Amino acid sequence: MKTPCLVLLVTLLLAPLVPGRAAGPAQAPATPAEPLAPDFPATETTVSLLEPVSGQCEWIKWDPSSSKRRVLARLPADCQGGSTALSRDGKRGAVRFWRGAVAMPIVGRPTFPEPFPSQAFRDRLFVVELVTGAVEELPLPPEGELIEYGFDPDGRLLGLTLEGTAPSQERAQTVELDGKGRQSTLGRKAPPMKAHGFAFLGGRWLRMETKDSSDGLGTAALPMRKELGVRSIRELDPRFEAREIEDDAVLDPLYELSPEQPEGQWVEFRGGLHSLAVWGTPFGNDTLATGLLRRLEPGNVVALPSYPFRPNDMMSLRARGAYLLISLADSGAHPRLYRGRKLVWSSETARAVTLWPK
Repeated sequence: MKTPCLVLLVTLLLAPLVPGRAAGPAQAPATPAEPLAPDFPATETTVSLLEPVSGQCEWIKWDPSSSKRRVLARLPADCQGGSTALSRDGKRGAVRFWRGAVAMPIVGRPTFPEPFPSQAFRDRLFVVELVTGAVEELPLPPEGELIEYGFDPDGRLLGLTLEGTAPSQERAQTVELDGKGRQSTLGRKAPPMKAHGFAFLGGRWLRMETKDSSDGLGTAALPMRKELGVRSIRELDPRFEAREIEDDAVLDPLYELSPEQPEGQWVEFRGGLHSLAVWGTPFGNDTLATGLLRRLEPGNVVALPSYPFRPNDMMSLRARGAYLLISLADSGAHPRLYRGRKLVWSSETARAVTLWPK
């Protein structure tokens, strides 16, 4: 599969080819909290989202069904590249703005072209006290590039980084040509990497562990990664469990829709009460969801209403009960929330849209 514009796949397994030291501002004082609207219990339709407002970015808990809305924090940054994380007890959150969370297409032109981040764009990380609304900007971890972040079961904020090795330490790649052991140098392997796991304690990042890694393994080399709780970077992953479609009565009308690019095949996505036929494209051992999909009903293949996405788009598909949330992968932008064939809610400005944990 040709992927000239494929962005870092939400960095769950992959890493930047040349990660560098993540520079960040000195720790900023906490922003005084404004009075928060009363909280409300999450339902099947409650979502977390980032919304640009007057040059800043509001983190909002929103329920399209009841129209209940709570502004959790207002952050001094544009929402581009934004992602969120929640502690398990719901008392703390974190928001990061990073180039790696800017959506890119699988191949070709995206449905919603996103401007390249400006020269003024800075990688920034904020922690939010969700009870009071207090906001504090944190420095980034001192070693490597911050790839993943989130809260562990004890409520500690963790940061996982990747650090590359100097080019002079790269090793030549050789392959054996015949049974006599003659070898030939084909090039150089991707440089080895170090994965670091940090915890933010006592006003600073403390390194808890370091493991050897690679551009394919990424932060998965760290046992700490399993401790990370709910985070949008995980929920907006385009990978999904693909099921084979065997019914010819379903496949026949789908084949007429098959695109020339990207490379892929029709597979089934199942979640909650939903079953979708998705043009899935391969990425290593995984399958990525594209924007070409149809709702599967008994003996019928149905297009979703007000659905704008195309095969070049990478998609996040998440279901909860009778509801299906579809948005661009990585950025979580241009969300569409469906109940069966009915469009319940959509937005052209919100980002990092994910289902609020119940």
